[in-house]
Amino acid sequence: MQLFSAIGLKHQSARFIINCLMVGFFGYVLQGCQSTPAPFPGISVPEGFVVEKVADEGLLDFPMFATLDETGRLFVFESTGNVYEQSEDAILNPQFRIKLLEDTNSDGFFDKATVFADKVGFPQGGVFYKGSLYASSAPDLLKLTDTDGDGIADQREVLLSGWTLNVNANSLVGPFMGPDGWLYMTNAIMGFDVVSQEGERLKGETARLWRLRPDGSGLDWVGAGGMNNPVEVAFTPSGEPIGTMTYFTNPKAGQRDALIYWTEGGVYPKPNQSVTRDGLPRTGDYLPVISKYSRVSPAGIGRYRHTSFGAEYTDNLFSAQFNTHQVVRHKLIREGASFRTEDEVFFKMDGADFHPTDVLEDGD
Repeated sequence: MQLFSAIGLKHQSARFIINCLMVGFFGYVLQGCQSTPAPFPGISVPEGFVVEKVADEGLLDFPMFATLDETGRLFVFESTGNVYEQSEDAILNPQFRIKLLEDTNSDGFFDKATVFADKVGFPQGGVFYKGSLYASSAPDLLKLTDTDGDGIADQREVLLSGWTLNVNANSLVGPFMGPDGWLYMTNAIMGFDVVSQEGERLKGETARLWRLRPDGSGLDWVGAGGMNNPVEVAFTPSGEPIGTMTYFTNPKAGQRDALIYWTEGGVYPKPNQSVTRDGLPRTGDYLPVISKYSRVSPAGIGRYRHTSFGAEYTDNLFSAQFNTHQVVRHKLIREGASFRTEDEVFFKMDGADFHPTDVLEDGD
């Protein structure tokens, strides 16, 4: 089984990259402004888009999340397979890694892979900022720096630590760079016991959206709740964080997962004892989620900022739904003090072995 690393959506000068898990294929780009059909069986895309392969099988093993730097290099947070029997194994004998993919001849396809950082426990996303890669690998938030330009991080700094690791992927995810210049991360209900750089102990059992400065200072939570696993976050043009999450409710009436608008100090479902134990302040009911889904297991989410797809696509959100083998387009609509979405399937592939995990707009 291989991870299908770069599905992109390319329209003139803009492209998406989507990490996926599947068998038999690897690395694709969706390209707009063409009328030829998708060349891979079982793939459905909107009219005017085609799928291209952008990375060969030998470059990666099991990519999970990814991020780009300002030059278009792709950092991929990669599993090496089912190598951990229990969560402690990832701490005592870390075997996952972060790969760096490069397009050395500027033809739009990745042709070089370097292990940017090895012996990483369970990396679940990150962001490249001012020469360093900030990456989560619970219990730690890492800052990885390549000082000599060889594509390998030779400096590794733990900025903060204390988020509980669970190798079922319910753990620390991110960070993501907000438009305010702060880093944002999510953690699942597995718990945390973190001492900030200012010496404040933050301990709890609820899921959170965190915010901190790139130097690791100023750690605080934005929103919290009893959901199982908030995953990625994208930002509206005005800076509001919109994220994917699982279990806003225990499965019932065809619902389980959701999109969420994280408001400052907001407390979200599902109700559980951890909300009370953590002493989360509430002035009324739990805040509602934006859009409700079944057991889709949403993962990565990205906002399309460009205009090449057409004005109707600009500022739309796109999320990867692991269980339903598709990427969904979300037209975000303001409604009162929150939002709602109009959704449509944008990319889908038939077959139980295809599982998209991440979506991001390419550097071009």
